Amino acid sequence: MKLSALRVALRIARRDALRAKGRSALIAAMVALPVLGVAGADVVHRSGQLTPGERVERLMGGADALITAHRPGRSVDQGPFAEDGVQVLPENRTDPASVTAAAAAGSPAELVAGLLPAGAVLLPTTPGPAVSTSTREGLFTTATAEADLADRIWQGRIDLVEGRAPNASHEAAVTRAFLAEAGLRIGDSTTVKGLDKAPFKLTGVVEYPGTLDKVELVARPGELIAPLAAAAPPGAAPSAGLTAAGADTDRPERWLVRMPGGGAALDWPAVRKLNRYGFTVTSRAVALDPPPASAVTYDPDLFRLPDADKRVVVLATVVGMALLEVALLAGPAFAVGARRSRRQLALIGAAGGNRGHVRAVVLGSGLVLGTVGAAVGLVAGVGLVALLRTRAEEAGGSRFGHFAIAPLDLLAIAAVGVVTALLAAVVPAVQAARRDVVAGLTGRDAVGAPSRRLPLLGGLLVVAGAGLALYGAGSPDATGLPVFKGLTMKALTVLAGAVTAELGFLLFTPLLVALFGRLAARLPIGPRLALRDSARHRGRTAPAVAAVMAAVAGAVAVGVYTTGTEAQDRASYRPTAPMGAVVVEAPMKSDDPRLPRLRAAVERGLPDAGTRADVQSMLYVFCTGCSSTVQVKGTGGGRFDRGGAGSRALVGDATVLRNLFGVNDRAAEEALAAGRAIVFDRDRVQDGRAVLTMLGAAGGGPVQPGETPQTGTKEIAVDALLVDDPEAARYGGLLMSPDAVRKVGLSTESAGSVWRPAHPPTAKAQQRVEADLAQVAPLALLHVERGFQPKDDVISLALAGFAVLVVLGAAAVATGLAAADSRNDRATLAAVGAPPRIHRVQAGLQSTLIAGLGAAIGTVSGLVPAVALLRSHASGQIGVPAAPFTAPWGLLVTITVVLPVVAGLGAALFTRSRLPLARRAG
Repeated sequence: MKLSALRVALRIARRDALRAKGRSALIAAMVALPVLGVAGADVVHRSGQLTPGERVERLMGGADALITAHRPGRSVDQGPFAEDGVQVLPENRTDPASVTAAAAAGSPAELVAGLLPAGAVLLPTTPGPAVSTSTREGLFTTATAEADLADRIWQGRIDLVEGRAPNASHEAAVTRAFLAEAGLRIGDSTTVKGLDKAPFKLTGVVEYPGTLDKVELVARPGELIAPLAAAAPPGAAPSAGLTAAGADTDRPERWLVRMPGGGAALDWPAVRKLNRYGFTVTSRAVALDPPPASAVTYDPDLFRLPDADKRVVVLATVVGMALLEVALLAGPAFAVGARRSRRQLALIGAAGGNRGHVRAVVLGSGLVLGTVGAAVGLVAGVGLVALLRTRAEEAGGSRFGHFAIAPLDLLAIAAVGVVTALLAAVVPAVQAARRDVVAGLTGRDAVGAPSRRLPLLGGLLVVAGAGLALYGAGSPDATGLPVFKGLTMKALTVLAGAVTAELGFLLFTPLLVALFGRLAARLPIGPRLALRDSARHRGRTAPAVAAVMAAVAGAVAVGVYTTGTEAQDRASYRPTAPMGAVVVEAPMKSDDPRLPRLRAAVERGLPDAGTRADVQSMLYVFCTGCSSTVQVKGTGGGRFDRGGAGSRALVGDATVLRNLFGVNDRAAEEALAAGRAIVFDRDRVQDGRAVLTMLGAAGGGPVQPGETPQTGTKEIAVDALLVDDPEAARYGGLLMSPDAVRKVGLSTESAGSVWRPAHPPTAKAQQRVEADLAQVAPLALLHVERGFQPKDDVISLALAGFAVLVVLGAAAVATGLAAADSRNDRATLAAVGAPPRIHRVQAGLQSTLIAGLGAAIGTVSGLVPAVALLRSHASGQIGVPAAPFTAPWGLLVTITVVLPVVAGLGAALFTRSRLPLARRAG
């Protein structure tokens, strides 16, 4: 086609768009909305990608380097950013000088100070322990840290956003999340468990730019971590609360480094030197001016976690379905637009224009409206992100490094919008070019039979796509490395299979619409007209059904995946007590005077807690100060069982049997009182006998003072009654009465108490009781068994909401366009005496047909990527069963039943019963 003819076609398309402003605005909005969403997401994503300088500032503030004592005495390997991963080198590759220096140094700080230039200053930045602090209602757990916030070196790493920096003894700053959970304000005080005599006054609010939701208390250096370590009782077991009252020895020491003046900096050779001694370094100089790739031996991609690949599979599948949705949304409006312009297009043919000219005019409409929609979407997307930047940062949990606008990205997004509009106009353009000129001038349309080849091709695509997606999800990825735009081969395979299967379902749509039209002859006048009109104008109905199908498929895919993984997590959850039970863990001697006070504190704070059951653990004392925990032996082997709760041998009366094990059995209670052991797992009892096993002197009596205990195990057989209850076996393997334990020569110590209230206590009541317990025994722990707590799934909720909008929107748009397209038919019905309500019935049934048919096909289509994603979730995890296929019935019923009914009722309600007169007689 000549350029002059193309200009004419675009001019006609522009004038037609201005003439039909409502329809043009609708089409432009359909293009603009997805462009707006993708453009906004791109700006958010690009703004969240930190430059090396911004990343350095968040890691070390104004310092010159961040050093971590990863493995002093062993050489390590790293990249320019140590946070990207570290590899501990094998011993044969460790520098011998590292071992000698680590042995000679008194501490890691002393060793690293000797490796740095003279005058370098080390500021400790090791995270403190998780501690319990007082709240308005009681106690809760928070992270801790120490920093001199008045020193500018911390700015960028920890930012003071409200109030003032702590500058006096026992002043502290906290994060907003701390204030929200604790119910406190600036100026209030909070007491750290273990440092009860020195409460901290809250003077300011701080935030970590990379983790805005962090719950943390930041004290001045030397006022929190060291006092907690000094206050920890000697020899306290970690399980009894050492990590909540002292230094966290599992975290390596870290320091911010301020280099001396004169231009000194830690270059790459200096970083490699520190690596040889087991220290990792993120240096400002190296990060801003990285070494050549040939000088870096560490490859972070080799140590990438498989979970990251699974997240990419899910994200790629969702994004791919969303892009397909964009291509389908504009279809119904373009199809109706071409039909409304059929007389104008027929005039082009009558004036000598050929089919290419007609196609150019329709495609020109797509180009004009696509360009307008893409431009509006870009401007609106960028503007909304700029306007809602703070809320976007808080929702994402981190501050933007900068407000980034990538021109090439935005141009590509706009081009996708324009191409989407052109693709949506291709089918209407071809149909318009094939339309008979006389039929177009008279307003008549021939109804063609649906193609028989398309459903066959669709079936082949469904089978091929499903097989490809399942194969890609379950097959191992040899490298796990990205091959295209950050996507791995597994992600691309699942994405390609899901899209191929959905395209196959799309090809069934025209045939299904035509089949529904054949049912019209058996229906009353209203439904008959609705079905026949939908079947006659498949070019208008099928794209709307396809749009609904794509949105529903995405929502169903992620909904089934989320429900399946949640069911897997629920099945693997192991409760520590029966549902609703209140448990106080207090490992101490049974005659400890604090025990009655602890129990009284719980019953005072929870007056409806019910009857108390006191639980004791069974001990074997084999010398002065020597004891071991007694366990019940399984029948499968003779080795000492160091298993979990299922092997514990506990001591208590019938209330323990009811409260902790949930067993209400009169025969069991009588056997327990008679001195027999109660066993809950058939694998731990044989011929009415259970075997207690313990570490200590192998045979013989207790070891005398001064003697060396013998190695091995000791076993004691006791009479037992089997109560085969897998649920009870989760909490302990055996229960004996205190008298029976003493008769076999064993001892006991208190393990805690259990209550079974009618209803679990509230979180605030739990905080109050925890505060009371801390006053009596700082290491006592309170636990309320609330069962499996599913996480809020924002993606599933967002997709479900998006599907609801698309189902209702596509049905409404298609119904409205159908009403405008069938204006002459409606006028004819009114002229021959049809009742006014027939128009409402017709509109409602058309909307129900579009929403219901699209939802049904979309539900079936969404199962393909759902099964693939579930298979991908389990692949590569040894010993982890595949996530079960669990249908989200609430979502499915809402989408396939409720929404079509709502769409039909809405269309019937908002459709006018009478038409305005188009012309007057005479």
